Amino acid sequence: MKVRWVGLVRPDDPEYVAAMSAQALAHRRLGPRQDPGEIYRASSLAETAVRAWLGARLLLLEERVLVADLLPHGQRAYERRYLELDAVEGRDGTPSRVIEVKFSANPTSVRRGLAQLGRARDLLAQRWDGLSTLLVLVEANRSGVEVDLERFRGLRLVTTDELSDRDARGPSLLVLPLAALTSHLSASEMAALERGRDEGQGLTDLRAEREAAAGDPVAEPASARAAEDRRMGPAATLTFGDDNEDIEDSPFAALRRLAPDDGEPADR
Repeated sequence: MKVRWVGLVRPDDPEYVAAMSAQALAHRRLGPRQDPGEIYRASSLAETAVRAWLGARLLLLEERVLVADLLPHGQRAYERRYLELDAVEGRDGTPSRVIEVKFSANPTSVRRGLAQLGRARDLLAQRWDGLSTLLVLVEANRSGVEVDLERFRGLRLVTTDELSDRDARGPSLLVLPLAALTSHLSASEMAALERGRDEGQGLTDLRAEREAAAGDPVAEPASARAAEDRRMGPAATLTFGDDNEDIEDSPFAALRRLAPDDGEPADR
């Protein structure tokens, strides 16, 4: 896979808005969707609140939609693809850190988040050097999400006081309590997040029961996993989201083969 050009644009960029409109139209043609669940519905609220919380502490770019012209394997024409990032730290249009937000009750969300960050960083590194990554986890349950740091190579757990210390050598993880976001949420938004936490706690309890009984982990439901990709459209809209990471011809899979994997978790 070849990358001809990489840039960042604002979420209100006309070309990006047109691509997302085409995506929405394509989804409507597929018919009614199943209920995605409370975690899915609350995820965008969590991301917006975290972005506001980060913006009070870091200098965030308004340009947080990654756009790239890619030549997938076996194709002759370059395709423009988009990926909306949760937040990008930087100055004067130059990114310095890519930030991903997860509202989840499942420890596997950390692995997926780090993989997403690694791919976004690798694309941006085609143009900008020295990028670091930060994963912000807002726990979508009440008992907490157990993260085994030994399973993730180079992952550094940071506190809010260490937020400004960027580490380009590897990814960082910030576990942010929901209480830290209350000033950035309305009463109705907070209620939606609490419903998501109730749903997440039910999944956590079920997972623990099954693991205790048979050692059979409970996977996060497809509706919850889909929350990660709701900003990304079908291949017809030339966005990144429908590229299956496991398919050899995927631009993301090709990028993973060509680029260093120092940000990838060890248990892939």
